[in-house]
Amino acid sequence: KEFTLAREKLKEMIQKTIFAASLDETRQNLNGVHLEIEEKEIKMVATDGRRLAFIRASEPSLELAPVQIIIPLRALQQLLRVMEKGEEVRVGAGKSQIFFRMENILLISQLIEAKFPNYREVIPKEHRIAIMADRDGLLAASKRVALLAEEKSRLLKFKLKENLLSISAISPETGYAYEELMVKREGEGDIQIGFNSAYLLDVLKIIDSGEISLELTDSVSPGVIRPAESEDYICVIMPIRTEEE
Repeated sequence: KEFTLAREKLKEMIQKTIFAASLDETRQNLNGVHLEIEEKEIKMVATDGRRLAFIRASEPSLELAPVQIIIPLRALQQLLRVMEKGEEVRVGAGKSQIFFRMENILLISQLIEAKFPNYREVIPKEHRIAIMADRDGLLAASKRVALLAEEKSRLLKFKLKENLLSISAISPETGYAYEELMVKREGEGDIQIGFNSAYLLDVLKIIDSGEISLELTDSVSPGVIRPAESEDYICVIMPIRTEEE
């Protein structure tokens, strides 16, 4: 099964999912990115069990039977290193191998022969509150507060009251940090939730949208972060319990 993708599109899809793959070698089925092709749509998904990144792109020219494979993390890291500008990439997938062919480069890798989890069950289908925030402002504030997050949990606390979003962190060793942002919102009521700052920053750094949407239900349900104007890229992060709960 072979198909061609624009280099920039393939590069974007890899970069926006690869960071969520597991580095735990005992969880072989999570040590890569799941590639799925179905009905002229390409999807890539990665998860380590605590976060998930999903991206999809329409490819009207695709004429393939359905594909579901897991590409190893190391192969995709190597592919990102050798990609050159302005090229198309020819991709060929078999039962146990995949190749990526560019103008002067051929990269071949074994596939991970394992079953990827049902990611559709992980992505929340509903939410109670959506917070729309400037991506650069939220990233900068989260970075500053994360500097004082407790080293082990890396906990950032988010509290939404009306249109005011507060971000805080506390550590016995380094002290307390607090920032506030004015945001737009949908849905009623206040909410508080905790996230691992490293996971949150990974997502905010890779989203290239001006405005992001943070979709929440309660303090113990997964949060969804995505570009405000699109559902083609979605990141899910499991929350951390806060002491107030």
